[in-house]
Amino acid sequence: MSNLFDFRPDHNDELEGETRRDAALTLLRVRRAVLIRELQAAALRVALDRGAVCADDVRALVPIPVAVSPKVVGAAFRELADTGILCRAGFINSKRPQAHARPLTQWQLADAAGAAAWLAAHSPLTAD
Repeated sequence: MSNLFDFRPDHNDELEGETRRDAALTLLRVRRAVLIRELQAAALRVALDRGAVCADDVRALVPIPVAVSPKVVGAAFRELADTGILCRAGFINSKRPQAHARPLTQWQLADAAGAAAWLAAHSPLTAD
């Protein structure tokens, strides 16, 4: 933004935001690999069953420990989207009371064969 009345988004700000998001998600994938694997497997099972999945669906199946940021769910979805197994299909409001009906991404199953192959190839991880 060049002045107070210039409301155009700055492209560099967007790139910086994406860079920070990606760094945070990478850190979560490293530090919370066991939990993310469990979240991903749950997301794929729901998507294979219903054709779509959201964070509420996954959180109902996989409890997030109190000491862990719930953003870990986003890291699980991001990796599945990057591989082309899931794709963003829009938004729905959260049904969890503590989420105050905020919008959640609705993920659509884009590659059922890929989802099944992922589940077959990725057994649950165990903590060290």
